[in-house]
Amino acid sequence: MKIHAVAALASVIVAVFLLNSALAVPVGRTLEWKTGISTVVFDGGVHAENGFRCSDCHPSPFMMKKDYANMKMVEIIAGKYCGKCHNGQTAFASNVAENCARCHKHM
Repeated sequence: MKIHAVAALASVIVAVFLLNSALAVPVGRTLEWKTGISTVVFDGGVHAENGFRCSDCHPSPFMMKKDYANMKMVEIIAGKYCGKCHNGQTAFASNVAENCARCHKHM
């Protein structure tokens, strides 16, 4: 009996963890981080509306932790991080000046 209770509790803990990870940036919420020149805003809902799933970016090019804080634009333009898709083919190009304000919201 105790084994079943422990297994049930473990299942609930794992389910809560997975649900929390899957909904890290749910529709209607944003993820924001400050760079040297602005605040970058990521909206998971906008990406979902365009047909992307969490698994398209997690765990690659982004781990399920806050590994974005040290991103550099030169890396993004070279195809790393956001630049994997923001290359002008899959999504708007990250190396076009007119697109800067699409992510850098508070310059």
